[in-house]
Amino acid sequence: MSVINSPPSTTTDVKPDNILVDWEADDTGHKTVARAALVDFDLAFHPPPGKRLDMPYPLGNVMWRSLEGQTGKGMTSASDVFSFGLVCIYALGSGDMLLDNVDELAKNSIPPGQEILTRHFSYFGPATRGLLEQVGDEVWCKALRGVSAAADKVLRDNPGLRFTEWGQVLGPAAVDLISGMTNPDPTARLTMEQVLAHPWWQEEEEED
Repeated sequence: MSVINSPPSTTTDVKPDNILVDWEADDTGHKTVARAALVDFDLAFHPPPGKRLDMPYPLGNVMWRSLEGQTGKGMTSASDVFSFGLVCIYALGSGDMLLDNVDELAKNSIPPGQEILTRHFSYFGPATRGLLEQVGDEVWCKALRGVSAAADKVLRDNPGLRFTEWGQVLGPAAVDLISGMTNPDPTARLTMEQVLAHPWWQEEEEED
């Protein structure tokens, strides 16, 4: 599969609806993806080296934002990597673990961002020093620590909520790749170059 490349930037809106694929099907109905393209760059920014994006509000779709993206603070290309990790979980058939009915949450006066943060801290690990330092906002850091602590309590009652547990159905290579993309610490996440070089992609090509 080939990927249509674009200049390095942070899109802040990586989600399934913004990924287009070219595919072909053989006589048996087996589909092969030939090309993939990331589209919809109206929220994108091209940061100088070491520059982070700080906004007074979160950008992008609430269901697919990174942990720092839910705050609107400290966003970098690592934020897109996290979102792509969520897209991979969705594409591999485990989207039910990610998606909530936002309208239903609103009816019950539950902020969607808070619910999603709680879920992601439960799945991928607690708030780390790297995450808090990158967000760098005292109010948001306090909120992240609180949500992370609440997620820890949920996890104690249900340790199977960790992605490394329920993600095993995807296979060990997929778990390793996605865990690297969804690391709560943006400074410790895989880069997109490391993602594309991961052995999981070769495994998938061999199976095809």
